[in-house]
Amino acid sequence: MTATVTVTGPGPRWLGDAAQLALAGLLALVVLPVGWTAVVEGEVATGWEAALLVALVAVHAAVATARQWPLASYAVGAVAELVLVAAPDLGGPTATAAGSDYGPVLLPSSLCFFVLLYAVSAHAPRPWPTVALVGGLVGCLLTVVRLWGFAGAALEGWTWWAMLGTATVGGTVAAWALGQFRATRLAWVAQLAERGAADERRRIAREMHDVVAHSLAVVVSHAEAGRLVVAQSPDRAPEILETIAGTGREALTEMRGLLGVLRDDEAPTDPQPGLADLPALVERLRDAGLAVEYDAADLATVPPGVGLTAYRVVQEALTNVARHARPGSGARVRVDRDPDGLRVVVVDDGGPPAAGAAPGRGLTGMRERVEAVGGSLEAGPVGTGWQVSARMPL
Repeated sequence: MTATVTVTGPGPRWLGDAAQLALAGLLALVVLPVGWTAVVEGEVATGWEAALLVALVAVHAAVATARQWPLASYAVGAVAELVLVAAPDLGGPTATAAGSDYGPVLLPSSLCFFVLLYAVSAHAPRPWPTVALVGGLVGCLLTVVRLWGFAGAALEGWTWWAMLGTATVGGTVAAWALGQFRATRLAWVAQLAERGAADERRRIAREMHDVVAHSLAVVVSHAEAGRLVVAQSPDRAPEILETIAGTGREALTEMRGLLGVLRDDEAPTDPQPGLADLPALVERLRDAGLAVEYDAADLATVPPGVGLTAYRVVQEALTNVARHARPGSGARVRVDRDPDGLRVVVVDDGGPPAAGAAPGRGLTGMRERVEAVGGSLEAGPVGTGWQVSARMPL
């Protein structure tokens, strides 16, 4: 059985929503009381006081819904930030502590805007992350212009402007970049999962092809031979029918094992065949009328994945001989070790495929299977027949 890689996604949606609510609650608990007190004691007109309080509540509420509705939350937060930028300077005790009146945009609740920008960048489809970034940069410009003459800053002139511009632009770009990183990572994880699913589908398709093609070849061979033999030797009918029934049962067992991986339950499946099953495979082909010589070294320590691949290569190669070679053709199977690993060779004397015939799905499946375990496969005419040779590292 080939190895599979499990890719872990970002987790349940409800867990992310719960974390977003927890973040919103933490921000509201830590920074909202400071801003609320500063506005209430800020000595501004009643209308502006009400507008500022609504803006503060809105920007914190937008954080709570940013994961579920990133665009709507960002729009609410952007409008709230515009109110903070446009409002007159705040006075009162906090202004006295700061050294002068200051713009409400300096309230700590403005940091919530970075969370909203991150949410759009991480969760919204294109082109909204870019639109949100442009909006954030415009907001940075408005903030710098609004706070240009802030007299309470310890730094003055271009130094204050440079610090303010770096903080606002840097925070905006950083929030957007972090959101893009998360979106890119999730897309990459989804692509890995999709690729893994596609690889698994191809693997199952190869297995199904090998099982069905081999079993049908044996059944058809026995049925055709039985039609001729039974007329002359009726006593052989039970033997031929039993071989057909046994081949069908074995095919059904392998198909159930393959299709079991597609079910959601954890029902055990039958083990996949390996090198130890090659003698039985060869015997079935012999019973079907194909003369097969089999020679194998001691291969007890071959990994299961390599053993399954070798089994499928021999199975497909012998099935092709039974289906396409001249009547009375024979085949030789050799499985042994060499310095490069495991070597599998199947040679027949039944003549090459018809001129101009395109490689079938079976040959393509064999090559893909061997390459999946790090090996290589060669197939082509040799002498009066056809040879398939595979090498797989151990």
